[in-house]
Amino acid sequence: MSAVISIKNLTKKFRGSDGTLIHALENINLTIEEGEFVSLIGPSGCGKSTLLRIMADLIQPTSGSITVNKKTAAQARKDREYGFVFQSSTLYDWRTVIKNVQLPLEIMKWPKEKRDERAREMLGLVELGEFEDKYPWQLSGGMQQRVSIARALAFEPNILLMDEPFGALDEMTRERMNNELLRIWTAIPHMTVVFVTHSIAEAVYLSDHVVVLSPRPGRLAEIIDVNLPRPRGPETRDHEDYFRLTSQVRHALRTGIRDEVME
Repeated sequence: MSAVISIKNLTKKFRGSDGTLIHALENINLTIEEGEFVSLIGPSGCGKSTLLRIMADLIQPTSGSITVNKKTAAQARKDREYGFVFQSSTLYDWRTVIKNVQLPLEIMKWPKEKRDERAREMLGLVELGEFEDKYPWQLSGGMQQRVSIARALAFEPNILLMDEPFGALDEMTRERMNNELLRIWTAIPHMTVVFVTHSIAEAVYLSDHVVVLSPRPGRLAEIIDVNLPRPRGPETRDHEDYFRLTSQVRHALRTGIRDEVME
């Protein structure tokens, strides 16, 4: 495998609304390989979402470097190397489901016939083909997020960046969405996913690696390899190694917090 995202000595500082200097991230070094599913986890305010937005070229690092598919993050964004799924679905209520999925393809000036074909393909992938003429407000929260995933994948990116996409869902819906995401990820060869979450259980269930960040300024506290067999399903959550790994992540989070307090 080859490195898809490479981060070296990355630091981010910015000014708060009151002028206070906020030190968000400190000396992050991280490599993410092609086809991996990597979760970022840490306490609130540790810079998880900030790091994801730097990967997406939505904000700039203060120092250090980042490459995405051996390009600058800015060039990768221009080349549409990744799709981004936000915490909320960010769908347009006045556009039908299929029109929401087609939006990036319209911006990219795909021909209408090709837009229709690709949008229907993606709605089939997230199992919402029969809802293409509905509006977002007619769908449940979980269904809206599936539409968001379909839209993010519509222009065939090889990287999917996801910022707590299931955080607002109830536990049962969240578990179903975890399974849906794994099914979608498996169906697209070599796709890399970087996933921000507050849930230890979710991070372990989904990931190949869990990246644990310390409290602000966010530092890389530990990378935990998740060697649970795939494909994963409900039985995975009952596996002895699953409980061991969730305990390991929890310990890394507590250690990171304790080390931060001691400094």
